[in-house]
Amino acid sequence: MVRKIGAFLIIVILIATLVFVGFLIFNMVKDNGNDEPQVVAEDEKVKPEIVLTQEENENGEIVITVSTSVNDDNGIKEILLPDETKVVAETAKYVVEKNGEYEFKVIANNGQSNSAKIEIDSIVEKSYKNPYIPKGFSVIADDVESGFVIEDGYGNQYVWVPVENGKLTRTNVFDTNYEENSSTATALVNSAAKYYGFYIGRFEASEYEVDGRKTAASMKGKIPWTNINCLDAIDFATSSGEVFGYEDCSTALASSHAWDSVLNWIDTKYEHYSSSFEYGNYDNNMVNPTGTTSTDIVCQICDLAGNVSEWTTEIYKSTTNKSTQDGKNIISRVIRGGSATLNRTPASRRGYAEDLLDAYWGFRLVLYK
Repeated sequence: MVRKIGAFLIIVILIATLVFVGFLIFNMVKDNGNDEPQVVAEDEKVKPEIVLTQEENENGEIVITVSTSVNDDNGIKEILLPDETKVVAETAKYVVEKNGEYEFKVIANNGQSNSAKIEIDSIVEKSYKNPYIPKGFSVIADDVESGFVIEDGYGNQYVWVPVENGKLTRTNVFDTNYEENSSTATALVNSAAKYYGFYIGRFEASEYEVDGRKTAASMKGKIPWTNINCLDAIDFATSSGEVFGYEDCSTALASSHAWDSVLNWIDTKYEHYSSSFEYGNYDNNMVNPTGTTSTDIVCQICDLAGNVSEWTTEIYKSTTNKSTQDGKNIISRVIRGGSATLNRTPASRRGYAEDLLDAYWGFRLVLYK
């Protein structure tokens, strides 16, 4: 009997030992497999989190920032933007141009997804009635109908030219004697199409100096910059915005699109202004300081009709491409309006070689985003 009990105990001990050894081996195998992906039950997988924020960038656009995370080691697979663009990252940015509700979706590598929506209602609808205001400028006259005027810290002033349909006017577009191909003219056309307007210099351009650098200004009470050829006028007009430190807008010499669009707008307020001889300083042979010819202040814009005639970027092809004595080609540019010695309507056009200059020829700036 004793022998049987002893044998039974031995068997029990052997079985317990085998179970214990088996348990140790199982744990060793399990520990050695930690680098392998673990199978997680579907109901135990965590959903990714998504946070949406909005801010206005330097161009006045609304930017939505998408920030995502997931509480596991697998991470984020992709973000799906409202326009269905996929971004393989944990963050993304999305620029919106219209008010409305925008939905973003995020997918994690564990197969789980989540979405979030954000309502944008702070965007002011772009129209000719809502002029953009460039950085560094303040509004000094806020009536779009009679002349919306802005001024920078130096005293340069510009007037908003509203373009209701976004399409600039060029009255001689079908006249093959004229051509407008400057890059700044094209940029102005594109800008007006987007913002439904542009700014014209309130005054004829005058000379100004910033930190020892000469540039073109649009300031009141200055002697207009004359005895300057068209090529130099283009250069000084184009660099003016840079010299004055404009961050989000550009300057240029007035183009045919700019000039004709300004006249088209003024004609709706002053009947036959563009074809009239009643407004400008024409006859006294004396060029007045900018903005002082009281008869020629229309829609807050000064001296379009007379005082000095003004270069534009437009090409007059009838006298272009004739060789000079040094073998170079002549390009003629169009001068608009009359002067203190010449009675011409604001709409008038005359072509002169772009390297010529005259004591009664000046120019005017445009400003656009």
